[in-house]
Amino acid sequence: METRIIITGSQTSAIKARRHLESNGIRAKIVRAPKDPNEGCRFGAEIGLAFVPRAKSLLDEANIYYSDIIKPY
Repeated sequence: METRIIITGSQTSAIKARRHLESNGIRAKIVRAPKDPNEGCRFGAEIGLAFVPRAKSLLDEANIYYSDIIKPY
């Protein structure tokens, strides 16, 4: 299954995102995202590609910050 990583501001935010997504039926796992040369360590919640639109909506409604959605390497 193709996946995407929802990049969050911290590991704590990634955990909050995972919990919220899973409580709404979207399986997610915490991952360390690929490094960005302009940023330090990044964490995110990895989900199936088909769930991205619903996940964005759920996180926005819950005011859980995410900066980007990327394809894992």
